[in-house]
Formats: sequence, C-alpha cells, structure tokens
Amino acid sequence: MFMMYVAILLAALSAVPCSAQHSAHTYPWKDAATGEAVTCDKCPPGMFVGAHCSRQKPTLCQPCGDSQYTEFWNYIEECLVCDYACSEVQEEVHACNATHNRVCRCKEGYFSTFDFCLRHTVCPPGEGVQTAGTRERDVECELCEEGSFSNVSSSTAACQTHSVCADNQTLIPGDDIHDTFCSSCRANSVQPRDIKVCNQEMVRFVLGRLHTGKQTQKLLRALRRVNRAGSAGLELSALLDVLVGKKSPSGLEVLLDALDRARLHHLHRLVTKWFSAQGSI
Repeated sequence: MFMMYVAILLAALSAVPCSAQHSAHTYPWKDAATGEAVTCDKCPPGMFVGAHCSRQKPTLCQPCGDSQYTEFWNYIEECLVCDYACSEVQEEVHACNATHNRVCRCKEGYFSTFDFCLRHTVCPPGEGVQTAGTRERDVECELCEEGSFSNVSSSTAACQTHSVCADNQTLIPGDDIHDTFCSSCRANSVQPRDIKVCNQEMVRFVLGRLHTGKQTQKLLRALRRVNRAGSAGLELSALLDVLVGKKSPSGLEVLLDALDRARLHHLHRLVTKWFSAQGSI
C-alpha cells in the first residue's frame, strides 16, 4: 500500500508545469492585451524588465546602465542606483557594477556610527586604551592606575608599567603621565666627572618633563636670553646640552635660572630636589 502512495505522489509531481517548479525565477502577471493571468520569467542579476511577458512574448530583459545594478533575479522596471563614491575617511570594499552595489567601510582609525565614519577617540596623557577601537566601535580609555603611566595622546597606546631602576641608580618616582626616572647622578658629589653626569641627567629629565609645546618654547626663549650669541639656530635639546650638559660646575645654576625665568616653578623644585647637593640632603 505504501509503495502505491509513493507512485501516485511521483506521478502528480511530474505533471506540475516546469515554470511552477522553478517559481523563484518566475512571477505572476496579467497580459495587458487579453487580461489573462500569465507566468513571466524574471530577469537575472545585472538586468531589469524592459517589457513584461504576454501570452505571445517572453519577458524582455535589458542590461543595467552605468552606476546601476540589480543583485538578484527580479522583475523591477528600473535598475537600482549605486551608492555615492566612498568619502575620504572610507575605503572601497566592493566597486559598483551591474550586479553589486558599491560597498564602503571606514578606514583604519575610524569607526562607523549612524552611517558616518568618526575618528577614534584619543586618550590623553594619564589615560591609556582599555578597549581597542575597530571599524564598528570607538576606543575606550581608562585612567592609568598607580604604578603605570601614559605620556602621549593616543588612540592605540595602553598605559605602561613604570620602569624599575638598577640598584646603583637614583629613582625619581613617576606618576600617571611620567615614567620612573632612573638617574646615575650623585648629587652630593663635587667630582668634575660626577657633576658633568648630573648636568647631562638634568637635561634628560627636563626634556622628559615638559608637558606642552608652550612650556618648551618658554624655556627655549629663556635659555636664548642667557646665551644670545650663537643660539638662534639651536633647538631646545641642543641648547640645553650646550648651556647645561657640558657646563661644569655652573650647569645647575644656568638651568635653575632659566626655569625660573620661564616660570616653570614645578620643574624648578624637582630639579633642586633631585639634582642639587642641597636638595639631596
């Protein structure tokens, strides 16, 4: 009995018209001349319906024009228009062609929100990247915890752990925006070699503690007033090396005077505390 039912079912399926078995590529329509219901063939991707079928004629498919597309089998009477060209903060993933719309995505360093690409948030000094940004998500920043620091404005850098100094070095503590400063300066020594080392360490310390371009320019102007001859073309690091790093024993006095003139009082106090014999007592 079961086999008889199977035979009847197979006979019924074989009697179904071919167009009904492939309905994904056909659509129902009404013959404009006769009013009869007809089954029309859809147009393939890259084409649109120029004229619907009738009892006598098949569907007339025509190719999409420039900057137009159809991605699927269809019976629309006009192709779709491709999206605008990618913006300057986007990159093209797929070009517009007859079968695909243009696809854009945000460039590296940007993320998408409400169909706009925005630059990733920049974490300021004292904060680091907790969660990296992607093309779909912005950066998440976090405050640097005790024992770590960030001295840059960055959308990619995390907080870094403070450096560990060697046993024979002086440790100048860091904070959330400065690394530990490991110094070989022996501030209480009067030996010419030790004084020169301290002068060079002072230069390195001050350059690392200048927070802004404004502070840098203030100190540069103060040093140029001290050494008017031959200093006009020197940048701060070179000028500090000439006036402080290579001077012995007056490098400390020159630097403290320049810091005072530049109103960099916090740096003045730190240099006095860590690099002068008086401050180290």
